[in-house]
Amino acid sequence: WFGLTCNANGFHTEIKLRKNNLTGVSSIDWLAGLPELTKLDIAENNLSGTVYSGVMLYFKKLEHVDISNNKFSGHANMTFSITTKYANFSHNKFSSVGFKRFNAAYETLQVVDLSNNEIDQAASEVFLNIPPNLEELILSNNAIRGAFPDPFPNLDKIRRFAIANNNINGPLPDFSRATPRVRELDLSNQRQAYDGGLTGTISADFSRLDDLLVLNLAVNSLTSIPSDLGNLGKLKVLNLSSNVISQQIPSELGKLADSLEVLDLSDNKFE
Repeated sequence: WFGLTCNANGFHTEIKLRKNNLTGVSSIDWLAGLPELTKLDIAENNLSGTVYSGVMLYFKKLEHVDISNNKFSGHANMTFSITTKYANFSHNKFSSVGFKRFNAAYETLQVVDLSNNEIDQAASEVFLNIPPNLEELILSNNAIRGAFPDPFPNLDKIRRFAIANNNINGPLPDFSRATPRVRELDLSNQRQAYDGGLTGTISADFSRLDDLLVLNLAVNSLTSIPSDLGNLGKLKVLNLSSNVISQQIPSELGKLADSLEVLDLSDNKFE
């Protein structure tokens, strides 16, 4: 059948129905009778409904699930079998999300994309029980609000963390401790109507993020640039535009001339 892959024993192992004009209400539990399924891709259709709590646990061998670009709504329950590594629930209408500490996939999840939904929760709730071995966590374009949890959870394997275009406020966490291997860090566009957003100073500890390639802190209420950022020898993009930085631009940033491809310090209050 089109979009279905079977193994030698006739069991369905993959469903790939991306961009196939599928419409209607689907709870996904109709797939529960496929115990050998390793990949589920029904992205870019017009499916709606809720994804029932724990439905993904039916798929004991599922490694990859992509239900992005549909109209699923309600609560996004990040509960999967022990084999699941990749979960893309982006571009839907989910209003909340939850992770569980005592979940089979707690140690195995590597990529979670929940961007472009309608998640309206406190940041402390979103990051509760976040899987510790994530390599990519994408939460951009939601309505996540409040301060980051303190301390920020340890995500020492993460390479990409994006939570742009939300309503986060308060100080920056110590990312050098929590995400020491991060390469892309996008916390931009938290300030709404010239009020709120991330506040305070940018810690000199950012200079300890030796693998950092992209740092985007634009459209917040940050007040300073540490000269130590000049030690980020791999940095390609530095965007600190539209903050309230009033100091002189540190001359040490000149050390980034060989690596930087984008430097945006516009719309601040420099002396």
